[in-house]
Amino acid sequence: MVVLRKSLIRLWRTPVKTALFFLLAGMAAALLSTGGGLWKMCRENRIHFENLFQTIATVEQKPARIIKAEKWDWEHERYTIRNRKEYGDMIPLAVLDFEGADYISGPENRAWYAAYVPDYRLLDDNEGVSNPMIVEASPVEDAVPAGPIKMEIKNILYSYYRYNAQYFNFCDHENPAPEKMYADKTYIMCLIVGLPHGRWTSDPGLEEFVPWSGIISTQTRPDGSLIPNDLSGDYMAEVTPGFYETEEGKHWQALIREFEMGYWKSVPVTATENTDLIPMFYDGNIAMEQGRGFTQEDYSEGRKVCLVPRKFAGRNDLRVGDTLHLPLRFANYTKSAYISGEGYLTAEGDVYPVFEEGDWEICGIYDILPGGTTKGYGYQLAYNEIIIPKASMDNSDCQNIAEPGYMRGYTTSFEIPNGTIEHWKSLWEQQGIDGLEITFYDRGYSVLEAGLKRMNRMALILLVAGSVSAACVLLFFCHMFISKQCTRTAVERSLGLSKGQCALSLLSGIVLIVLCGSILGSAGGYYCSTAAAEKITQVERFDRMYSTGMYTAEDDEEITYLVAGDWRVGAVTGSIIVVLAAGIALTMIHRNLKKEPLALLSGREE
Repeated sequence: MVVLRKSLIRLWRTPVKTALFFLLAGMAAALLSTGGGLWKMCRENRIHFENLFQTIATVEQKPARIIKAEKWDWEHERYTIRNRKEYGDMIPLAVLDFEGADYISGPENRAWYAAYVPDYRLLDDNEGVSNPMIVEASPVEDAVPAGPIKMEIKNILYSYYRYNAQYFNFCDHENPAPEKMYADKTYIMCLIVGLPHGRWTSDPGLEEFVPWSGIISTQTRPDGSLIPNDLSGDYMAEVTPGFYETEEGKHWQALIREFEMGYWKSVPVTATENTDLIPMFYDGNIAMEQGRGFTQEDYSEGRKVCLVPRKFAGRNDLRVGDTLHLPLRFANYTKSAYISGEGYLTAEGDVYPVFEEGDWEICGIYDILPGGTTKGYGYQLAYNEIIIPKASMDNSDCQNIAEPGYMRGYTTSFEIPNGTIEHWKSLWEQQGIDGLEITFYDRGYSVLEAGLKRMNRMALILLVAGSVSAACVLLFFCHMFISKQCTRTAVERSLGLSKGQCALSLLSGIVLIVLCGSILGSAGGYYCSTAAAEKITQVERFDRMYSTGMYTAEDDEEITYLVAGDWRVGAVTGSIIVVLAAGIALTMIHRNLKKEPLALLSGREE
């Protein structure tokens, strides 16, 4: 204590230098404490946001050209010109797999599969749905179906809801030159209820039907090329004796079987590598009513688990842990299950056989939140749509592709690390591929990242400035109070003080001043770091429920930056300055003490 008191007394004799030393040491500590606090907050925010945000991109193949096509306007009895997109060759998904593309998930081109599940209830009681039917019918009198003509039903070959009337009106709406139909002939027809033909009179109360589908196939190879077929494409044919023994008749029988299996006897099953790649899941429009979503192990190990919609589960008294038997028959890569498909038959004119069959355990029951999706037609989940991990399928669908895989925004997507959009774009431009439109969604992460970059930049500036300031201040004042105090050291040594006592006399005062200045500066830096963070980030706020993909009640909170300071940062930076001061001081003291007292006296300060 005596040594410390004498050391302080000597410092007090130079009050200006001592005060300046105290203030500058405090300022250096404040800069380091503020910079360290900002750096720590920046790091914590990055970790925090990484767990909340995802960057998803959707991919869509651009049309090769826009062509003008004529279409018959049945209401005004004239041709109208409409623009139609025409696509060239299918761009393979492999073009997105290039060096440097650091994907978290995907890219994937999702297909939906038709699963024949006749033992499950797919509709509620008295629930109305579109009702295509295949019938044998004859016109009441010879007529051309350019307008509604009265038809008599001879036989209903398919109809989900039984059509109880004996007659209906038929109009070949979009055919500018329909062929004449004869009352003494019977026709097999695939029909659906259409818009009434207002320019013609018809029997009141009779529904008006229009052509729905024909004997067509859009089956393709995996490369997207159409498999050639000899199907007629007709939606109507004359039923003659022995008709159903002919090739055409067998194709019609296959279409009937397909309708019996497909219309409200099948559910769409979508296979994915990550549910967050499905727009409605990513947008937070899906809520888990029961159970859980897929885990990383479900995807990587190919576990046979599935997510089912709430209404489907309730209708069939299904719970989490129950199993679903799903026989998958055909794949559609172009349209979402919400849009459905067109080609119902194989290229040979038969129904698609089952290519994958198994039991999937229900791990979660989901519901679609009110409002659905805002992205547009095709992005919605279909009625009764079931989700499974892609890896849970054992067999390839390459022989059962009902429609080709032109990439669409609602079928093709991938996930990349947050904050790497520009890097990915630069790599993509180097591939030289022009034909895909890629849209990124990061739910505001780019805006938040801009604040983090500003915070990190400011933290580095303050850390560098604080480090340089601390080093300069300590070197200068240690030189002033030690190296230039040769006389003091020589006198103390001559009076019989040991080297240790001399070192303690010189060191104690300097360390005490630096310690006090560091405490004050670190405390100031603690408060400054919080204020600076709030100013730099401008406290951007986001709604968490639109940021994490699958929504749960726990996510109903705001997202903002973490801007709380940490006193431990100030303690560390202050300690570093004190240790640095002690190190510099001891180095200079050691150098002085190596000399004899007479040598020190010869080097008195000026």
